[in-house]
Amino acid sequence: MKKILWLQTARLTCVITLTIASLPSYLKNGQAQTPTPTSLNTSSKVRYAAPSGPRNPGTPRGRGRGGGSRGLCKQYASLTALVPETQMGTQKVVWGQSASQNPKFWFFVPEKLTSKLPVEFVLQDEADNYIYKTKFNPPETPAGIVSLTVKPTVVLQQGKSYNWTFSIYCDPDKPSTSVYVRGSVTQIAQNPTLQRQLQTAKTPIERAAFYANNGIWYDALTTLGEQIQNNQRKDAAMTSAWNDLLKQVNLSHVTAAPIVPCCQLKE
Repeated sequence: MKKILWLQTARLTCVITLTIASLPSYLKNGQAQTPTPTSLNTSSKVRYAAPSGPRNPGTPRGRGRGGGSRGLCKQYASLTALVPETQMGTQKVVWGQSASQNPKFWFFVPEKLTSKLPVEFVLQDEADNYIYKTKFNPPETPAGIVSLTVKPTVVLQQGKSYNWTFSIYCDPDKPSTSVYVRGSVTQIAQNPTLQRQLQTAKTPIERAAFYANNGIWYDALTTLGEQIQNNQRKDAAMTSAWNDLLKQVNLSHVTAAPIVPCCQLKE
């Protein structure tokens, strides 16, 4: 009986000792100390919540990459639209949403552009009417990520989808061999609740996070891209958020590419 009581006492003493030893380190001199905050990666807030897809079942699948070209156009075959592929039924479409009246489109161009290589961008409505169309000879531009700001000839209508095509005529003697990417954008309206939430976003990354979390791809990417492009000093947090957003939609292969100035489209 004495042996049993001795064992129980020993066990209790051991438990008490372990409990005291495991008390949080911020307990000191009988007072709780404020724990040191954990450093958070700001880019982790920018999480793209992909919408279910465009409502119009006739939306074309699009083409996110230039594809296998030959001859002079082969070097532009990896031309890439910075737009996610969204699952729609049994197929994927190159598509995203925008809340801007003047949406900006982003593309990765694998080789430099010159004035000898015409570039074309068109925006069409669901009935294939041209909303915007331009063809121009760009200034010499190094390989990298370029952006095009489009000011449509008519106001984009909320709830409507528009199809776009970006083409590089890399062999002027053979226009049919141009390399192109194609996709679509749906214009959406922000309800009062979303507008209030956006007003509380004080920094570009917070605004990008707002757009991404609400499935507004084009605005999320543009918010980050413009900051990187206009900021002379490299912002590590902004670059990290940009890269992270691209990786989320399987565009990690373009994250190392610089954003380069390119094309001022004619209105």
